[in-house]
Amino acid sequence: MDHVRTSRVLAVFTIAYLPLIAVAAPGDVKESFDAPCKYPSGLATDGDAIFVADWRHAVIHELGMDGKPVRSWYAPALNPSGLTIAGDMLVVSDDHTGRIFFTNPKTGVVESTFEAPAESATGLAFAGDTLFILAKGKIYRVMPDDGTILGYYDVPSKAARHMAHDGKYLWVCDRVKDELYMLVPDTGKVIAILAAPGPHAAGIAWHNGQLLNVDFQTRKVYRLAVDDAPHYRLTDKRRARVEFLWALNNYGPAEVTDLKLNVALPMELPSQKLLSKIDFSMAPARTASDKWDQRCALFDIASVPAGTKAALTYGVNAEVSAIRYLLIPDKAGTLDDIPADIRADYTANGSRYRINTPYMRETAKKIVGDEKNTYWIARKVFDHIIGSMEYEMIGGWDVPEVVLKRGSGSCSEYTYAFVALCRAAGLPARYQGSIVVRGDDASIDEAFHRWAQVYLPNYGWVPVDANRGDAKLASDQCRGFGELSNRFLITTQGGGDSEYLSWGYNAHSTYKATGYCKVEQDNFGFWEPLEPTETAAATSASSDSDCKPKAE
Repeated sequence: MDHVRTSRVLAVFTIAYLPLIAVAAPGDVKESFDAPCKYPSGLATDGDAIFVADWRHAVIHELGMDGKPVRSWYAPALNPSGLTIAGDMLVVSDDHTGRIFFTNPKTGVVESTFEAPAESATGLAFAGDTLFILAKGKIYRVMPDDGTILGYYDVPSKAARHMAHDGKYLWVCDRVKDELYMLVPDTGKVIAILAAPGPHAAGIAWHNGQLLNVDFQTRKVYRLAVDDAPHYRLTDKRRARVEFLWALNNYGPAEVTDLKLNVALPMELPSQKLLSKIDFSMAPARTASDKWDQRCALFDIASVPAGTKAALTYGVNAEVSAIRYLLIPDKAGTLDDIPADIRADYTANGSRYRINTPYMRETAKKIVGDEKNTYWIARKVFDHIIGSMEYEMIGGWDVPEVVLKRGSGSCSEYTYAFVALCRAAGLPARYQGSIVVRGDDASIDEAFHRWAQVYLPNYGWVPVDANRGDAKLASDQCRGFGELSNRFLITTQGGGDSEYLSWGYNAHSTYKATGYCKVEQDNFGFWEPLEPTETAAATSASSDSDCKPKAE
């Protein structure tokens, strides 16, 4: 097969390195260089060279590890798409015919070939004695000598196209969602998600602990951080004025007395910054922290006569970001690696968890077995819940045993069930509660939301939202584990049985009455985007008359 001169297939080629990032979040671009062609597709590396396929001109380009062109030759396929290195062979898949070609990269000669299990074979990866082929919505594990199928599973997302193997995990890129997924190779379970650096991820490869990604639209090859510090990435910053309204309406005929209202105070977190002081429409009697270190404002109201109401608002300017952890199971440690104080506090029983019943103990044991790795304990509990429950807001917060037997529940009940099973398995878990953006940037929240956190050694407290993870696609299931969007102002962080908030979040109240009276309580959250020119100084919290409760 004749080699093609580089000048025939390359446009003007320039190297455009980005500065090396000393501390990088997962998915950060550490450096980049121009792709060697206008229509890059597959990508592979053997550690000495980088190979890029030109989908349109059916050419394979060889580059040095610095991105400089070395040579190029005609591909064995009409539409070369997937590339991977298998031993000393460069394997090429044909998006047009679905054939797989084992090519000698030194000579360009095809030494063996077979048909893929399905047409449109767009992605390849190789590990040990197994070739992975992505074709027609499936990922096939095949024998590399003749394509005999060893197993298969669905792709993690509808637009999955290309693959790479990092020595333990399989990586798949999505060209529509612009994401890179880390999968367990034998099952296809997604355990991590990275944002792709460009709008059309067209090939990935693994080298020295980093991902290489070529983009079809930007025509760049990117070198991406994976397991650098920190272990999470913040994106999509939202700056907003958030207000919370609590009101108690006493319709009589008796009088409400000894009203005690406790309001959770939002806090500084990795994904959340407070840009102003928290302003109340009335001063609290005092502030205090509960046994979970949750700060609360405490109010005492002597009486609410019949036909009147008591109301309180607070407001704060905040910046909230989406947060996504990249969790590598092998680095999450074991139960023995958890600090003793965290284990003691957050594996304890609670009045709503009831983890010591035979059902809860047996269920936890059945789910977790003898697993000691903290990631896999949490993930097995998570997978059990999303696989056996359906969302249903029926009112009340039933205990986990009832919820699990019923197979349905609200976000709080999903959370209680997850926390209780984790604690029963010896893994520390707690919950967070929030005020939520509902649709538009300026919106009203009257439902709120709660999710869990688990403690993983080397990562700390990680969000787990089984309610969100209750989805069909493997990629969407993973969004419930280690990820939160920018729709939440987190107000509450606790483990239950709080002396100020009980099992609630946002606010909790108690009262007495001199006789029969009809009482209703309202809770609303209000979001309003901050203009870029607004300062961090807060406007005064609205009075009750300015915050008329209304349905969205």
